[in-house]
Amino acid sequence: MKPLILLLVLFSSVLSKDYCSKWVTIDPGDTCWKIARDARISEEKLETLNPGVRCDALAVGDKLCVAASPNKPKCIAKYKIKEGDTCFKIWTSQNLTDRQFMEMNEGLNCNGLAVGKEVCVAVESSVLEPTGDHKSSLPMVETTESCYEYHTVREGDTCYQVSVAYGLKMEYLQENYDCDTLQIGDTICVSKNFTCQYRIEIRAGDTCWFLENAFQTNQTEMERANEGVKCDNLPVGRMMCVWSADDKTLPNMTCTDWKVTEEESSCYDLARENSITIDHFKFLNPRTNCGEKVPKDSEICVKSQSTQPCSSIQFVDHSQSCATITQQYQISMGSLMHLNPTFRCDRVEKSEQICVGNGPFRQEKCVSSQRVTPENDDCEKLSKITGLSSRQIEELNPLTSCDKKFEWGSLICTSSLGIDTKSAQQLIVTTLKDVAPELARKFDSYSSNPDEMNENGMNEQLIADLQKPAVNSKLKELYKTDEKIRKILDSQHPLPRKSYCDQIRKTKMREDIKQCFCGEEELLLYCQVLATKVFMESQDNAAAFRSKRGVACSFSTPTTGKDSLQVFKSLYGGCFGGGCSFPIGLVEINVEADICAPIVNFAKDTVIYCEKSENDCSKVENLDVQGLKFLAERKLGGSISLCAIGSKLVKMLSRGGLSLCWEILAADYFGFVGKLDLGSNLKLIALDIEGGVTMKVHGMAFPDMCRHGDLECEDYCRWTEWNNGRAYGYFKIRALKIFGFSGFKLIEETYNEPKRVGCDAGKEAAVVIRNERTCKDQDDRVVQRRCWSGNDMMGWEPLDKEWGFAFQPHIFGRTLFVCEFVDKNGQKLGFDVYGGKSKNHGKSSFYYVVKNDGIYFGTEKYKEDKLMGSWINGCKEEKPEEAKPEPTGIQEPSGTSSVPAAACGKRIVGYYTGWGEREITENQLKKLTHVIFAFVAMYPDGSVKFGSVSEDSGPQAAVKAERRFLDMKRKARAVNSGVLFFLGSSGSTKRKTFIDSVASFIEHHQIDGVDLDWEYPDMNGKDRKNHVALTRELRERFTQMVRTNGRKDPYILTLASAAGEWNLRNGYDLNGILKYADFINVMTYDYYGAWNSKWGAYTGTPAPLYFGMPFYGRYWKNVLDPIDPTDDMWRTAAPSGGVFEGGYVGWRNLEKEGWNKGATSWHEKTKTPYILNSGARMFLGYENEKSLQEKIKYATDRNLGGLMIWALDLDDDADTLLNLVSSAGLCSGGSGDKVTYTCIPIDDVRWWTPENSDEKKQGQCGKSAPLINGFYPVCDPDDPGFSCCGAAGYCGSGKEYCDCEGCVDYRKDPMLILKEPIKPSRPIQWYTQDAPDGKRGRCGKDVPQINKNMAICNPDDDTKHCCSNGGYCGVGKEYCSCDGCVDYRKTF
Repeated sequence: MKPLILLLVLFSSVLSKDYCSKWVTIDPGDTCWKIARDARISEEKLETLNPGVRCDALAVGDKLCVAASPNKPKCIAKYKIKEGDTCFKIWTSQNLTDRQFMEMNEGLNCNGLAVGKEVCVAVESSVLEPTGDHKSSLPMVETTESCYEYHTVREGDTCYQVSVAYGLKMEYLQENYDCDTLQIGDTICVSKNFTCQYRIEIRAGDTCWFLENAFQTNQTEMERANEGVKCDNLPVGRMMCVWSADDKTLPNMTCTDWKVTEEESSCYDLARENSITIDHFKFLNPRTNCGEKVPKDSEICVKSQSTQPCSSIQFVDHSQSCATITQQYQISMGSLMHLNPTFRCDRVEKSEQICVGNGPFRQEKCVSSQRVTPENDDCEKLSKITGLSSRQIEELNPLTSCDKKFEWGSLICTSSLGIDTKSAQQLIVTTLKDVAPELARKFDSYSSNPDEMNENGMNEQLIADLQKPAVNSKLKELYKTDEKIRKILDSQHPLPRKSYCDQIRKTKMREDIKQCFCGEEELLLYCQVLATKVFMESQDNAAAFRSKRGVACSFSTPTTGKDSLQVFKSLYGGCFGGGCSFPIGLVEINVEADICAPIVNFAKDTVIYCEKSENDCSKVENLDVQGLKFLAERKLGGSISLCAIGSKLVKMLSRGGLSLCWEILAADYFGFVGKLDLGSNLKLIALDIEGGVTMKVHGMAFPDMCRHGDLECEDYCRWTEWNNGRAYGYFKIRALKIFGFSGFKLIEETYNEPKRVGCDAGKEAAVVIRNERTCKDQDDRVVQRRCWSGNDMMGWEPLDKEWGFAFQPHIFGRTLFVCEFVDKNGQKLGFDVYGGKSKNHGKSSFYYVVKNDGIYFGTEKYKEDKLMGSWINGCKEEKPEEAKPEPTGIQEPSGTSSVPAAACGKRIVGYYTGWGEREITENQLKKLTHVIFAFVAMYPDGSVKFGSVSEDSGPQAAVKAERRFLDMKRKARAVNSGVLFFLGSSGSTKRKTFIDSVASFIEHHQIDGVDLDWEYPDMNGKDRKNHVALTRELRERFTQMVRTNGRKDPYILTLASAAGEWNLRNGYDLNGILKYADFINVMTYDYYGAWNSKWGAYTGTPAPLYFGMPFYGRYWKNVLDPIDPTDDMWRTAAPSGGVFEGGYVGWRNLEKEGWNKGATSWHEKTKTPYILNSGARMFLGYENEKSLQEKIKYATDRNLGGLMIWALDLDDDADTLLNLVSSAGLCSGGSGDKVTYTCIPIDDVRWWTPENSDEKKQGQCGKSAPLINGFYPVCDPDDPGFSCCGAAGYCGSGKEYCDCEGCVDYRKDPMLILKEPIKPSRPIQWYTQDAPDGKRGRCGKDVPQINKNMAICNPDDDTKHCCSNGGYCGVGKEYCSCDGCVDYRKTF
């Protein structure tokens, strides 16, 4: 079976007559949009309800219909026709519209009014419900609660405690929750204003100071986030918000590992020992006073669920930004955030340490490391750079082997002190304390707080003391006598002494320094100090290093001057050469590289990227975001050199006699995006030089890749306006990096970081506006814009292709920005773009786009689909000359689906909605045999197109639906899937228009078929013939299209049908439909919901049957006690103001909407889960993994044709439910072409249901139950919870209903329905179970007669055919054989 995608068309119920049930009068200033908004319907719905209405010419006083009902309203006032009356005269005198009047008087002939005849002039104003439940079979927009944060009730919680903890009023809790029935696991809404990501309970003695220190916040922010709280008097018990929604998203920081300190230690030592940063440690231990030693036996948290063990912890330079940090440490922003869950780019100045990587070594055992990639680096290469042998590399990195590839992006340790770094430092300082007391004092300060200031002081003192003869003598003596000291000192110079001697002899250093290195009398450390002193003395003025100019780069390629695509096509492994110069005051550092390009081939929709022509190739679709991202990260290596030019550095290096050029580590060329990374980590005799630059060498292969939100902020997308050769980077020189200290910083600078508005979310807020008008007239494309905040207003300027502004929001959320736009015709559109009515807040980016028809908004770039305002004179789009369309067969899917069910011709069908929030993924599409887009709307004239399909949709619905459809189609074709759409129905007079429009839609979009959703054909059978005729004519048209378009496979025609027998039995001609339809998707869900019925609103599971798979749940508010005390699920809900409250919520949003999955109960009879929130008086029936497994088993055991999902966009991001359904082994039940269960042997309904009975008859069965259409009632074999008739005469399940004496199991053997007698063998003369007390089950002369005859017992009833002498029906001796007893089986 080929994987196919369908489109669902929602049928307007135009075959069933609808009557307007609510009218509104047009007032001055009204527009269609305002009327629709006030009525909570879409503009398209308003136009459907009022055919022919002209929204641009509304007349004050006219009336518009805003709601309809399939039931005709009851007439409550009549008018008697008099001589001279006309219809016009009557409806105007009664203040009615012509439509109102004619609907009240169907069939009235206005040309033949009869004097004296009465006509209706008023009807009931309320909407009359149709028979049965009033509901929507396919749920539309999820029902969201206005709550941002929930508290889960724990043991001992009371409403009072919750009110204290969250600063809530008791009146609010008592009004909205049943405080006397709170249960563990219940959820309570505690914030309707914002989401707090992390709270801490205030204890006695807590202060804002410790909160500020632990959570990188401040007093003002805390008071803002905790209404009513003042830092001078923190309320004990309050759950203080310390990390709000405006901040970076915080992962789960719940502590998972506690330890007890074995000795007194500093916070920094404890953090280092557990491989976490001090900032991470403080967050996990907010009440630990890190200004003092942590006492022995203290309990501390050392790991959370989001903690990543760190191999390299660095101190934060508060002058840097996140961008420079990522470049300096060669780490991606995503990796930086992953390793540092509490680090925030907008508060670098509040951070002390960051983790920059993991590696196969312990952080405390390594003093320097190198980031490696498997593509470019191995032990042999590292050996050439560091001088270390492979054995030494493995010793420094115990968890790695030189025989294997390095881990991607990991760190490799390149030097160690031989023992724990802190222990080595402590040992050195302690042994020198008598000759260097100031060094010991500064080391103590550094150990207590190893910040940058203390470390600089430590480094300065170390350099000064190591030059003293006394210190040198002491170290030489210890080197001979102390093995640990000798090991530490040797680790600073791991190469043979001769290597350093050879290096120094090549320089112009002073002769005494050369002799020091080449002789045996002095320690190499002392020689290094002498060489360092030369460089330190060469510094004239540090200020000279602060003056910056731009990085200058050169770039050459064999195809200079051609665009990037031509470069790729022509190079085929050609080589590039490039270099950059870093100017720092009077100093310049030059970095050069030579690298060769990969081989890149282009097909129509595919790019093939090869590092070598023979192998290692990658192939991706040109619109596959993840594939493009993968190619963007592929890199090739090359050798680079670092050279010093310019008088300042030349002077410094020349004085030391060092070479001016060195071969260093590597260059990384990212050929797909035209990026070259030049990095170095050079260790000279006295200096460590670190430098790196990222250079744009050419454009991207696919510039459109930057239109994807997860790529647009990468540097290659931020520098799109840069010229080739421009670069940004950093440069750093440090002296005397010994004993694990960072050394003395001589130079450190960064350059020309590329900027783009909207790429600093979490650090600043941004508003980004694009002009995407494609008007035919170029002048129409011009839109003037201006924005302002307060009194700061900019002037009018033309809107660029992309323009925006960034800002720091006001700490109290008072920031307001307004923008206005004017088109060529002078129309002005204006609205709040941040704050105010926009409801945009926080440090995020917000996007607006100006299009031909209006201005749209979205929180994701290129997904703006909320209409903010429409142009009155929208311009016509400039369209290129249409090329001859390709044959539809080109986009016809081929191959077979890999879904297990497809192996035997079964189906996994998934619906994807046009209004949802989650975007469909290729991975989801691969797990289906068919995907159906829902919906494409049907309009009153019978045509189909994108539009509003629910009352919750706004005017932007069509834009969003089309965008989601096209995105789905593109991804479907990428994974070789077909495309169908979901539609509605049409009456016979509009059938031709409808079929023509469907055919045109399919051919225009080159998709594979249609799924028809008619909700619902008349249940009395009025639409049966039209339904079959529509299906037949569509099939005939599809057959013709296959021949015309040269398609290999037929177009698919499917239907979404009702599941309720009250709809199916008379409303559908299934045999007729299946002659032309490929298959039917039965909507076996929404059997229960918070809608009205004549019995009230019953709680329950939305999908007790087993074909439809709802990835959602339905909930009820104001639920009452259980109907049956032994069954907690079945309840009724009380209305509020006459309306039953509730809604539906997707699986992905359960926790977000306050439903605690941990409080789930399992209902064995229906095999479904539910959640009861007792305190909130709410009930949710939904689906989870366990219930879906039961449905899969049911479908497999009964050899059903497959499974259907509503809807894919309701699943979580991990596709938890889809993965389960997709992997179903349906083929183990057969091929789907043979029924393996016994069908019900009757066509009519012979059981009492909520739809055909009242509360007295519902669920009754057996010979003593009231007859149904003249038959003895049975139980429904297909209802797993109520398929057995118990001895007491009620349907149910379990032993008491199915396995007892007198019980009948219709599920086990449906043929028992036909077991005689199926009707009474004589006229009824007995009381049935619905009789009142005093009559029910009674018999004999002492009870009231029936039709003037004595009441007897039913001779057909195996359990009640005898009348006892006490006047009761039953069986046994006391009923049948006693004196005065009567056995009516024998008597009659």
